[in-house]
Amino acid sequence: MISLKSLAFFTMLVFSVQLMSQQCDYWQQRVDYTMKIDMDVKKHSYKGFQHLVYYNNSPDTIYKVYYHLFYNAFKPGSMMDVRARTILDPERGMDTSISRLNKNEIGYEDIKILKQCGVDLKFEMHETILKAILNVPLNPGDSTILDMIYEVQIPKMCRRAGRDSKQGVDYSMSQWYPKLAEYDRDGWHPDPYIAREFYGVWGNYNVVIDLDEKYVLGAGAEKISSTGLGNGKTRWSLKATNVHDFVWAADRDYKYYTLQANDRTKFNFYYQDIGKRDSLWHVFGPIMVEAFKFMNKRYGKYQYPVYNFIEGGDGGMEYPMATLITGKRSVNSLVGLCAHEFMHSWYQMQLATNESLYAWMDEGFTSFAAVEVLLYLTNKGLIKRKIKDFPFSREYKSYIRYMKSEVYEPMNIHADHFNTNYAYSRTAYTGGVVFLKQLEYVIGKKAFDIGLLDYFDKWKFKHPSPNDFIRVMERASDLELDWYLQDFVESAKFTDFAIDSVYAESDHTTLVLENKGSLHMPVDIVIRLNNGKKFYYNIPKLLMFGHKEQDIYTFEFLKPWSWVNKKYKVEINEDINSIKSIEIDPSQRLFDLNRNDNVWEN
Repeated sequence: MISLKSLAFFTMLVFSVQLMSQQCDYWQQRVDYTMKIDMDVKKHSYKGFQHLVYYNNSPDTIYKVYYHLFYNAFKPGSMMDVRARTILDPERGMDTSISRLNKNEIGYEDIKILKQCGVDLKFEMHETILKAILNVPLNPGDSTILDMIYEVQIPKMCRRAGRDSKQGVDYSMSQWYPKLAEYDRDGWHPDPYIAREFYGVWGNYNVVIDLDEKYVLGAGAEKISSTGLGNGKTRWSLKATNVHDFVWAADRDYKYYTLQANDRTKFNFYYQDIGKRDSLWHVFGPIMVEAFKFMNKRYGKYQYPVYNFIEGGDGGMEYPMATLITGKRSVNSLVGLCAHEFMHSWYQMQLATNESLYAWMDEGFTSFAAVEVLLYLTNKGLIKRKIKDFPFSREYKSYIRYMKSEVYEPMNIHADHFNTNYAYSRTAYTGGVVFLKQLEYVIGKKAFDIGLLDYFDKWKFKHPSPNDFIRVMERASDLELDWYLQDFVESAKFTDFAIDSVYAESDHTTLVLENKGSLHMPVDIVIRLNNGKKFYYNIPKLLMFGHKEQDIYTFEFLKPWSWVNKKYKVEINEDINSIKSIEIDPSQRLFDLNRNDNVWEN
């Protein structure tokens, strides 16, 4: 017979082993890039050499590798071109920009040689994807060397990367090199490039660029040095550690300045010295320093020694340690854009989800944080923005319109495969905002704030999935939350609570709530009396197996509500004539498709 003490010890031992197993199950691949390119600015092309060390940290033997060749998308007839022209709601400009490129304006990556440990590899090209079978399989725990020689023509700017942007930047060099695809828990991810999201392997970059001496270069690098070669060119040496991509830009009109953001991080600002850029960029820089203080405290401490704001691209696009942004803007516009792009340094550049699969964890989490950052800066008086009672009301209303539209699709769709640009943007940007703000409502602000920081601390420099995020929030709140992920992200369910009726009983008032929707949630209600008193109640969702701690209101907690019951009764120990109003969700954080029936007034 086993004693209770022995049973308790055995149970604890099993739990500890399971916990350690879960922690040890995670793995990720690693790469070391050494690259050198020689730019020909007259032909807008370069010859390149890449030396890649690929470390297999997976439990699997690797028999093949894939590379992304992004610039091959910039050709008439490419997948990106066809998609841009044939999608139901073409993006302005993208529907014609690629198809009109001539031979000297298209982009391409021509792979001349690919070797594994000095021996030629056979490879095949599928537009923006290269597939190669390894001569020697890569065993778990081993590494291999892949060397490549290639030639690239830089496309005329029409999407994020290329030359001669509409605002006059010479070179915006993102997606510029053959990039090894990621292999993770779900296998290989050789996603063709059609202008949407990215996914990359964590690693180190050592890059050498020989460029005409007339150009100034900025990059997502922690170390940049330049040396004159005496032949009309400058050699730029750049280094980035523990990142999953690398961006640079160059222009003959670039001017730059530096600000010390804190004792370990500095900001560099690269912009064209034309028009009013100089004065505007010097105003917006210190504002971003102030924003950085809030970001570090709220979302986790930025881990890199530098961040670079670089004028370039066709709007705003994020990369490790840098963003490319269009620079002809007002200060408010620059701050608004950069609040979003800089926040990507948390939600994608340090917490590197597979944004092709989970764009809402990248764009959505970033958009959520950007609202908070801009609210902080507005309250500081550094920018001018109208603040609504509920700062996220625009995002909520936008997502409601989308869910009621004919083109609505659930959130768990690959970013490339939404039927419309509208569905992608609402899901990726707005859906992620609503997901987070409503989660704060579900588990309470205190647990949510703790969870955000725990998420960063536990998953920085890794590839977290939706499950990884929700597990962190479960630990922070001590609540079960798998239902939230399943119902809100992985289905087309919606929430619609209503006050069904309010009536007098002999010694109390009865409130009847109804769930008209298909997604059941916990419910907050407020009872307002004629004498000015307010009473707040929280009705937990049964599947949470608990309730949130005190939130922005002090609640009385009622018995849980099971999702199978469409109606729920609340007994209010007040005479009905003393009640002024009853409201569902006074904080407005519950994503309710119809709030018109959320208030009863006497």
